[in-house]
Amino acid sequence: MPQQRIYLKGLWLMSLVLHVTHGGIADTGAESQINMQQPTVEQIQQKNFEILQEALPLGWKAFCEAPVDESVMLLHSGINPCDASIHVMTINNQSIQLPIKAISEIADFDIDPKRKTLLYVNAYYTADTYFSVQAHLKLLQTTRRDLNIVVVDFARDVLQLYYTVRHHIAVQGHFVAKILNVLVQKGIAPADVTLAGHSVGANIAALAANIYASQASHAPNKRMGQLVAIDPALMCQPSDIYVQANVSTRVIVIHGEGDVFGVRERLGTIDIYPNGIGFFSRRKLQPGCETKICSHMYSFVLFMEALIEGVMIPAVKCESWSHFRKRQCDFADALAIGLKYPASAQGVYFCLTQPNPPFTFMEHGIKYQRGLATAAKANSI
Repeated sequence: MPQQRIYLKGLWLMSLVLHVTHGGIADTGAESQINMQQPTVEQIQQKNFEILQEALPLGWKAFCEAPVDESVMLLHSGINPCDASIHVMTINNQSIQLPIKAISEIADFDIDPKRKTLLYVNAYYTADTYFSVQAHLKLLQTTRRDLNIVVVDFARDVLQLYYTVRHHIAVQGHFVAKILNVLVQKGIAPADVTLAGHSVGANIAALAANIYASQASHAPNKRMGQLVAIDPALMCQPSDIYVQANVSTRVIVIHGEGDVFGVRERLGTIDIYPNGIGFFSRRKLQPGCETKICSHMYSFVLFMEALIEGVMIPAVKCESWSHFRKRQCDFADALAIGLKYPASAQGVYFCLTQPNPPFTFMEHGIKYQRGLATAAKANSI
C-alpha cells in the first residue's frame, strides 16, 4: 500500500507538471499573439496624424472631435506651447527662426521704430503648396522691408494645430501679448502696430490685443492700431472666438468661407465679404474653389497678394449683397484690402475677385457685373 500511494503521488505530480508546462506554453503563445497585434506608439501617432489630416477639410467641428489618442500625442515633441516659433528679420534680409521662449531677443533684430509694424500670428496649416502659409509668410517678410514684420507660428503641422485650437489658445494669447510688450519697449508706438492672423490665428491675435490693453491700462494709448482678422475660425468652443470690434482701435475682418471654418457674422469695425461668400448663405464657395477649405484659405491669399505683390483689391460699402448686385452702394466709400484703411471707414464692404492671381478686377470689382461674376465662378484655381 505505501508503494502504491507513492506511485499514485508520483503520477499526480507528473500530471501537474505537464499541465502547468503546457498551460504556460499556451499562455506565452497567447501573449505573443496579443503583443503582435498591439500597435506601437509610433503607429498610433501616425494614425493620429492621418485622422487629423482627414478631419481638417471637414471643418472645425470634425477636427476638434477627431478620435485621436492624446495620451500618445503627448509623448511626442512639437505639440507643446513651448514648441512654437518666432520669425524675425536681420539687417541682411535673412529670416531667422527663434524658439518662443526667446521673446526678449526680438529687440536685438532689425526692428526700427520709424517703420510701421506687422505682427502676424499663424495658427493654421495646410500641406497644399499653392496655399502654403509658411511659404507666403516668409516671402512677405523678405519682400516688405519697409515694415517691421514679426511672425509667430503656432501651427508648424497638423498635430501642433490640433493642440493649439484644442488646448493652448489662452497661453498663446499671453505669448503674443508679451511680444507686443517687447516691441513697445523697443520704441514702437501701439498705434503703429497691426496685428494680423488667419483662422485660429485671428482669434489668438485678438486675445493678445485684449491682454496687452488690460496689462497696459495705465498707458494713455494702450490699444493696438488695428487688427486684421482673416476669416476668423469658429473654434472648438464659441468662447474662444475673441475677434470683436473693440479689441483694437480698428478691426478689419476679411471673410472667406463662413460655414464650417469661418465666422459668418459681422465682428469688426470693417467687415469685407469678397464675392459675398459668408454673407449670403446661398453662396458657398469662393471663385475657383471646389472645397470649403479652399474658400477658407482664399481670403488669406487675397491678403498676401495685396501685401506682397502690391495688388489693389478694392471693396465698396453696401448694405447687403442684394444691394451690391443692384449697384445700390455708396461708391464714394471704397477701400482696398491690405494694411491701410480710411479712418472714417465702417460697416460692410463687398467686392468681386478672380479665381487666379492677381485676383483683382480692379475698379470693376466694386460694381457688380453678371459677366464678371459668371467668369469668376466658371474658372478654377
